Amino acid sequence: MSIRLCAIALGAVAPVLFGVQALLAQDDPRKRTDIDKDLAEQLYREQEARRGCKVSICEAARTKTAQGDNIACKVVKTWPEIDLKTKVLKGAMEWPFGNAQCEAAITVDRKLLVAAVSEAKYEAKIGKHDVSCQLYTKDGKGKHALTFTIEPVVTFENGKAVKAALHWSNVGGTTIAKSAAWSATAVDNTFNVLQGAVVDSINEFFGPGCDQALKK
Repeated sequence: MSIRLCAIALGAVAPVLFGVQALLAQDDPRKRTDIDKDLAEQLYREQEARRGCKVSICEAARTKTAQGDNIACKVVKTWPEIDLKTKVLKGAMEWPFGNAQCEAAITVDRKLLVAAVSEAKYEAKIGKHDVSCQLYTKDGKGKHALTFTIEPVVTFENGKAVKAALHWSNVGGTTIAKSAAWSATAVDNTFNVLQGAVVDSINEFFGPGCDQALKK
């Protein structure tokens, strides 16, 4: 299960990588019929809270405006249990928890962002970001904490991400979550197994993701 927990952690650190999964375009969760109404409303509130961050990143990237303060956002993302099973694990193995929620305070340097989308080749050193998650029990009455730090480095060529490494550290939390995530992050630091997922998500964000964000 350790590699799959690492994949869940990737969803949390996504905004640090210019808004990967957590900031991608999403349908209105209130229309979902596979989760309860309260959870759907929570997902909608989180989605709306992330919108400003997404628009700010996209506007800076599309207009190539390097002037101004760094883009700073607090991003919160909840994954329903059913999404973790069908969209993350995809039936490959069992998910022993219920819903999961992660949050991160992220900062994106405007000059770095503009260089990444403008230069022929650019290595973007995003900087250290701390992420905290809560993995809830299936009955929703208990939870397991998971914390970690990443220091992502992404290589861009002609505005497209081609290489990425997350550089995990400071993994902590309750015993069950920490032990699984520690193994997964150690593997990724050595073999960079999540590079393809990170690269694909960054390019998805800067393409269709920004197209939709800037239409609103």
